[in-house]
Amino acid sequence: MKDINATVIINIKGKTEEEVLKNLEYSRRKNINKAINSGLVVEKTESEEDYKKCYEMYAKIILEGGSTPFTYEVWRNWAKEEEWELFAIKKQEKTMGYFSVIKIDKGYYGLPFDGIGIRPRVFASDREYDDYRTNDFIYWNTILYGIKNNANFVDLGGYQINPRGHLKGVNSFKEKWGGEIFHYHLDYPFYTAIARKLVRNFDVFWWVNEKLKSKEPKKPASFKLK
Repeated sequence: MKDINATVIINIKGKTEEEVLKNLEYSRRKNINKAINSGLVVEKTESEEDYKKCYEMYAKIILEGGSTPFTYEVWRNWAKEEEWELFAIKKQEKTMGYFSVIKIDKGYYGLPFDGIGIRPRVFASDREYDDYRTNDFIYWNTILYGIKNNANFVDLGGYQINPRGHLKGVNSFKEKWGGEIFHYHLDYPFYTAIARKLVRNFDVFWWVNEKLKSKEPKKPASFKLK
């Protein structure tokens, strides 16, 4: 059964870095400059150690959001199957965040092929260093990756329809990157599609879903992989 999804798509086909940057909201440009002036750099990595560090940051964010993260084994296999490219955000020798990307085409949305696009898989950062504007730096470098690889578009990786709570802020943040909201439909098992529709459209089902998520067993947010 099909159900609607949404994301934010940034059209970068044939555009230069300067043209894309000019289209961002002023606050994003300001924060990107702050990150660069703070000495943040991006480095591609394939090391298992970095994958584990990235997972620890990702899992902590998921836990703080009230959900349960995949196990490392499931998460790592996902990365291998999709052939993620992983990047570390660093300031000198300190790693402050990670992001991973995959290449897609419009077949990802069930549409005819129309050039290559870039879609992030994981954005993760250490909140201790938020003042360096790590998240803005991550988003910008995802877009830069698309430009440097001659992609037609960058998909910022999800946009909530009828958002509630902190998801309103997530949507607002993604709207500031010069993209457009894009709706598409995917197939789901019947009961999953119905549940998605109920949670999205009725406050009581959203509330029940949040309560159920909050009661799922969770590991402490400070856990470390061995």
